[in-house]
Amino acid sequence: MVCPACNQETEKGKFCTKCGSPLHPQEKTATEDPSKENTPEVHTETSQQENASTAETSQQFNATLEKVKTGSNQYWSYFITRIKNPNVAFRDNEQHVTNSIITAIILTLAATLFFWGLLNTIFQDTIGVFSSNESLSDYVPFFSTTLKGMLIFIILFFAGLIASFITLNLAKHSSSFVQQFTRYTGTLVPFTGLFVVLALLSLLGIVKIDISEMDTWILQPEEASFPWGISFITILFIIVMYVNPIIHALHALTQEKIKHSFYFTIVSLAITFVIITIMNTLFISDILTNIFESTL
Repeated sequence: MVCPACNQETEKGKFCTKCGSPLHPQEKTATEDPSKENTPEVHTETSQQENASTAETSQQFNATLEKVKTGSNQYWSYFITRIKNPNVAFRDNEQHVTNSIITAIILTLAATLFFWGLLNTIFQDTIGVFSSNESLSDYVPFFSTTLKGMLIFIILFFAGLIASFITLNLAKHSSSFVQQFTRYTGTLVPFTGLFVVLALLSLLGIVKIDISEMDTWILQPEEASFPWGISFITILFIIVMYVNPIIHALHALTQEKIKHSFYFTIVSLAITFVIITIMNTLFISDILTNIFESTL
């Protein structure tokens, strides 16, 4: 037998008698660990899934962002159009319901912040606290006041819509409640813009109610100037709560050429007044009392 290592004759056995090398070297039969062989593929597959998930999330975020931008541009166009020409709102329909809801939210929130800013200023002037180290919320509770205020303004601003809906149904008007809502809210767009400006000015303390001036005007009217601020605010709320619903109802009635449109409009005004009076008796006056008590 020839040794494969030294090529010398040797006896049979496991090892060469000349050089001692193994006569039958074992072949490498060990196979690699299947788990090790599959590991790169598993990692590759996992990485691909993660990348796909990240790409999908990014696409969803971009799509959402694009929708927000598109919606913002659409609402801005809707808003500016009705600021320039509020009559456009009388042609609104179900397609404008989203913009109408946004307008209702902005109007209610802006009016509430305007009210909170005025109340805050009154409280500061009354107590005489002027500290730059303290925030306005230290004087008048913000969240409780604004939540209660939003509830009040929703009732005040949209009591006219309910009254118009009832009146138009009595007159057998053909429009739906959604259509009336979009048109009614569309006519409130100019007032929404005005309340946004007033809210910013009141939060900055530029627009405020001077209690001392008002007291002087009541006690000594000949020596005091007329409180134009209070008058302006009162007239503004009267227009939004009573005059605007009348315009909405009268336009809808005349467009359908309904007989006795004038009297139906008076009925709408009366229903608005009744709704606000009932709501005030039930809880609006109590909410206002709680708000003022919370500032003491």
